Amino acid sequence: MSMSSGRLRALFLLPALLLLGACATSRSYVQLAVPSSGSQVTTEGKVAVIETIVDQRTFEENPRDPSIPSLKKGASYALDAEGRLQAIARKRNGYGKAIGDIQLTPPQSVSTIVRDLVSDGLRQRGYRVLAADAAAPADALRVKVGIQEFWAWLTPGFWVVSMESKIKTSITFEGGAVRSASAAGYGRKTAPTGREDNWKQAYDRAFEDYLQQQKKAFDDAGL
Repeated sequence: MSMSSGRLRALFLLPALLLLGACATSRSYVQLAVPSSGSQVTTEGKVAVIETIVDQRTFEENPRDPSIPSLKKGASYALDAEGRLQAIARKRNGYGKAIGDIQLTPPQSVSTIVRDLVSDGLRQRGYRVLAADAAAPADALRVKVGIQEFWAWLTPGFWVVSMESKIKTSITFEGGAVRSASAAGYGRKTAPTGREDNWKQAYDRAFEDYLQQQKKAFDDAGL
């Protein structure tokens, strides 16, 4: 008798699931590396202050699409708004069912990563970037950032799984005229399993794409 397609698929997926082990069903932690665009030159008198970075993501309990942020169910996994700043991905099994989740290792958070990305873009334009509580000249560029998307998800396939990540921000500049910019990045990694290193590579590619798109957005904003 021929084996059903469902059983055949499960047979091929079994080694990948075994490689993931128990970590696939629980919460795991990763540290992401934030890239730099390259050499940066500070122009005298150009100062930027990043005043606020607000996480505007919406988490759903049972999202219709894996690209929508969600967390592992259970009281022990519940997170407040501060804790959700570390949430960056949801793991899924070979049938696409949501199981564990992935968090950033504190003190790293989506806010600290986005700050680094935006700061990189400003420094590329000669700005000295200061924190909100730092002393700054009256004519400093005031920057406000909204994190609209920062998430990664897994899509199972017959032979490999696909990990995708996306980042999107809205940025407002005040100093003289009020200007705004929007930048987004996308990354994808296919691999036999959903190991943490593969998630990292998906984000590495999203960061690189984001920096390129941010450069264009800053150009369009006249920075």
